[in-house]
Amino acid sequence: MKSNTFHVTGETYGEAVRWLAEELSKTKTTPEERQTAELLFEECFSRMEEAAASAGDFSATLRLRRRWGDVSLILSAKGEAFNPLAGPKALAEADEEEAISLSILLAHKDKISYGRKNGENIVSIKVHEASGKQTGKVCAAIALGVLAGILMKGHLGEAAAQSIDHLLLSSVQTMFMNALSMMMAPMVFFAVLSGITGISDASDVGRLGGRLISVSLAKLLVTTVLGVAAGLFLFRDGMPELLPMIPAGGASANFSLRDMVVGIVPNSLVTPFSGGSILQVLFLACLFGVMINRAGDRAMLAKELIEIMNRLCMDVLDVVVQFIPLVVFASMAKLMMSVGFDVLLSLGQVLLANVAGTVLVMLVAAAFVAAFGSMSFAAFLKEAVAFAPIPFALDSSNACIPKELALCEEKLGVSKKKAMFTLPVGIQFNMNCVGVYLILVSVLMARTVGIAFDANNLLLLLLSAFIVSFAMPGCPGSTFIGLSSIFEAIGVPVGAVALFLCIDPIVSMTNTVGNVTNNIASTLIVGKEPRDGR
Repeated sequence: MKSNTFHVTGETYGEAVRWLAEELSKTKTTPEERQTAELLFEECFSRMEEAAASAGDFSATLRLRRRWGDVSLILSAKGEAFNPLAGPKALAEADEEEAISLSILLAHKDKISYGRKNGENIVSIKVHEASGKQTGKVCAAIALGVLAGILMKGHLGEAAAQSIDHLLLSSVQTMFMNALSMMMAPMVFFAVLSGITGISDASDVGRLGGRLISVSLAKLLVTTVLGVAAGLFLFRDGMPELLPMIPAGGASANFSLRDMVVGIVPNSLVTPFSGGSILQVLFLACLFGVMINRAGDRAMLAKELIEIMNRLCMDVLDVVVQFIPLVVFASMAKLMMSVGFDVLLSLGQVLLANVAGTVLVMLVAAAFVAAFGSMSFAAFLKEAVAFAPIPFALDSSNACIPKELALCEEKLGVSKKKAMFTLPVGIQFNMNCVGVYLILVSVLMARTVGIAFDANNLLLLLLSAFIVSFAMPGCPGSTFIGLSSIFEAIGVPVGAVALFLCIDPIVSMTNTVGNVTNNIASTLIVGKEPRDGR
């Protein structure tokens, strides 16, 4: 790990910017990443300086940290507690200059974290994250798991293999699934609350936000219906070879749509979290979100607490998903010991189906742009395909925002002010590709375990997939949370989620392409609207 430090004051700010540019040029950061880092440093430093009791004496320490290929900026300063992300005024009350400053920070909020230690405010800015680390670990885990499974199957007796499975492999899977289940309800609750209150902070463009959500949800509804149809067509007989790997038991498939709708309203505040009902969690999140927004300025403390809890849940889940390579190793070893290479071929079919789902999602996005935007079907699809390698490589919708802003402003003709609002907000409502993947896997596993898709189950699948698709937090591990939620709703054993851990990195990169394409489509449709009555 390497670290360099610069002492920054108002007088030495210019030197600090030059020093930062010089130091970043020595790293593997791209010009866009360096530009974003300098911009975020400028915004954070200026806001911390403005909040200081005596701005003339304000000073901060800027540290450049390089660790395992990751590059971060650490800005620390002594003084009263102040989070530059929160800001002294809500976006709705800010003047034009302040609104731009807040929008810049909100657009990159996933790169910024705030903490306080020993009387210092500490802001961390993620400049560059080494690509492929987690994917490389997972690929290595797949290879080692396959090799270990083959060796154990060929050289150990049945009793010894079962003992290793029970004591080690299954235990690792169970602990991981328990950790995900533990975080599912709070993660969804605070993610939805944060999204609702975040939209309220941008109420000065309320009509823009309403239009954005309407367009995004309309596209999501269409892709959800088409995804169910595609799943029923592609996986007519399920995959019986996966049955030995599915844990026994699980939720019953005898669900009633009427009972599900009535059960959305919980009989206590604790029930949704202790029982793991995703629909009840969403109901509470929406109810509290609306009430907090109605409270206006009186609820500013509640909004800050929600953001803190949302980030805390993401941080906890980020720690949990660091163990994915270990779980993948255990899953692959268990697969090879039990059924062999035919399972790998089956998972390959799931990957191909997901690619087809991504293409479907992109076609729907292009159709909506052609119908409601000001760009032809072919022209938008051409831009989307040309842009696709960026989200595929970055594997993160949030990380794509700077590139999306440039694309929307320079090539699609959307104003920067509108794009700076619609792109960050739209991420939550444009995870269409993830939704289609969840549907495909849910249909596959439902048919594998023998669940019939009558009218009730089809409606249940449609409703669950639609809600989970836009309510699911956009963070590592969220795919498993979404799958767990839908599996539980339609009666598939939740433990079956572990079967798909080994292909998640590839699935995630493919899905990011479709999600980003949808987000750009929504921004283009909304951004091309006539000027708001002015």
